[in-house]
Amino acid sequence: MTAPQRRRARLSQYTPWIFRDYMTNQGPSTIVVVLLVGFLSVMPVIQGVTGAATKMGQVPVETARRILEAMLPPLAFLGTFFATNGIIANDRKLGYYRFLFAKPVSPPAYYAMTFGVYGVGLLLISIALMGIWAVTVRPMFPIEILVIIPLMYLAYGGIGFLLSAAWRFDWLSLVTVLLIANVAWAVWGNAEGLRHWILYVLPPVHRANDVYRLRFEGPPGVIPWSSIAWLGGYGLACFVLGMIVVRKRSLGTS
Repeated sequence: MTAPQRRRARLSQYTPWIFRDYMTNQGPSTIVVVLLVGFLSVMPVIQGVTGAATKMGQVPVETARRILEAMLPPLAFLGTFFATNGIIANDRKLGYYRFLFAKPVSPPAYYAMTFGVYGVGLLLISIALMGIWAVTVRPMFPIEILVIIPLMYLAYGGIGFLLSAAWRFDWLSLVTVLLIANVAWAVWGNAEGLRHWILYVLPPVHRANDVYRLRFEGPPGVIPWSSIAWLGGYGLACFVLGMIVVRKRSLGTS
């Protein structure tokens, strides 16, 4: 007699729980930190430090625009950082993979879905923060944010996904990689020879400002397609490499 085959679990059954985990862990952390950054940015305007006192919800449009432009990078980076921190490494380090994959579920498919669900969660958190922004600063919702946040999540999150698949110190290595990339592009941006080619191995962080300014600068309809393709392509390539690592490397490996 052949041994009975185990019933294969449906990935869709995991989705509500993954979404719940994000909304009870990474989501609140993102909201709290971004609101703190926003408070430090907005309160001087409300209290009149930069000029005449302003009422909440009635900050002048140009001032609100500048504050929002300054807050987009922290929102995109911190939201992605919290979402991808330990996305795979924690399950390996704490042994959770034994319970997650007690039923025959494909680890690459599971973590790909987790990455996608967390990205949707970050987008919803961003929309919620814009609702708070409308009440406390000024009623405005740049629709381009719905493109900027997912793109930067893919760009930074793909790197975080790969690092989390590779080893346990993913959060520290993500910050280190991005810091090195920022310094290298600033110092070697116009270099030639070997240093020029080394730059193209590092994340194209120098293109991020082009994406953040999508809403705020330039004539209407001008879209930085080159920067979008470079950032998105790099993040996607890292994500695919991370999927390969998950497939090839045993989750029981520390």
